Amino acid sequence: MDKIEVFVNGATYEKSLEYMNDSLEMQRFNFYKQKVYAFQYATRKETDTHVYWSFTDCKPRFENNRLFYSRNNKYGATYDRAKNDFKLWFGRSIQETPPSLIYDILTYFKIDWYSQMSSSLQTLMNPTMLKKMVKGKITNPRDFVKAYLKTSPYRKMDVSPELFYKVFSDTNLNSAKYYRRILEYSTNINQALEFISGCGYNFPHNVSDLYDQAAVLNRKVNPKWSEARKKEVHAQWTREIMEIEVKSIEAFDYQYPPIDLPKGFQLIQNNYELFEEGTIMKHCVYTNYEFKIRNKKYFAFRFEKDGVRATLGVEIDYYKDKAVFNQMYGIGNSRIADEHIERAKEFINSDYFQDWCKGQVNKVPQESLPADDFLWL
Repeated sequence: MDKIEVFVNGATYEKSLEYMNDSLEMQRFNFYKQKVYAFQYATRKETDTHVYWSFTDCKPRFENNRLFYSRNNKYGATYDRAKNDFKLWFGRSIQETPPSLIYDILTYFKIDWYSQMSSSLQTLMNPTMLKKMVKGKITNPRDFVKAYLKTSPYRKMDVSPELFYKVFSDTNLNSAKYYRRILEYSTNINQALEFISGCGYNFPHNVSDLYDQAAVLNRKVNPKWSEARKKEVHAQWTREIMEIEVKSIEAFDYQYPPIDLPKGFQLIQNNYELFEEGTIMKHCVYTNYEFKIRNKKYFAFRFEKDGVRATLGVEIDYYKDKAVFNQMYGIGNSRIADEHIERAKEFINSDYFQDWCKGQVNKVPQESLPADDFLWL
């Protein structure tokens, strides 16, 4: 006899059956009084030959004088007992599949070692790896890592599985996928792993910018370069990217409303002005920040006063719901006098500027750069 278990929203599922078994009068009453509502539930069905998992959307409908639910199975999986074969439905990725469904599959097959790994390693699982776990071909964390390293682009790299496992077992790191660009565009991937391990959550954004440029130009970064060498290479790559970019750049006005600024400050109004600022100031305000500026997550200002030339960056901190000072540097990321920085911060923190910014920003939480004092680079 088939065995069915509802492991997500079981109580709601049972209540939906009660509504459908009620009198026709009450079915109509409950539906039009909006007591019956849409919901999702997940089931595991076991037969002699298979195990089926399904995650279903249920939407109530009242037609032909009766209540019923339209059902849509958006996610699921099948295990064939005889063939010891397993697959997710509809070609879904692990990331698309509800975690509750994945958790029940792992629990059913007693794959308890998976939950003991760091979240950074857990996020690496894909359908092929899950299938091998179910079939007993991956039985421990180290085999899990070895299987992942057979995927692109790592299968072509001489990666140390033990080092990879050790680094991303650290709970102070983001998902290993977050660092893929660092690993892929390093001259030595194992040195890059050691570099990542040493940084933890405090990964320097100037180095991230350098790797972003490496991907654009198909270059490699030596993670052992000195800070001076990284700065030199970053400046050179910025110039190269600008030379390429200017050939295809299309005019885009940021459409800011009028704003009164302190003497010496000028708001950069369009992408041409931003490109010019990056070129003159020899930094990456255009190559690395134009997308954020275009989407009102960041504002750039030109500064020139008393023989001092600089660029000011202001970012939107969505969690604090305010604009914050990000950075202010001279030509080639040279330091400028603190008095100019303090003047900029005073204006940024003013009610006038904060109100002006709130009129520009789409209040959808986004990742933003930390309000640290790091270089444009």
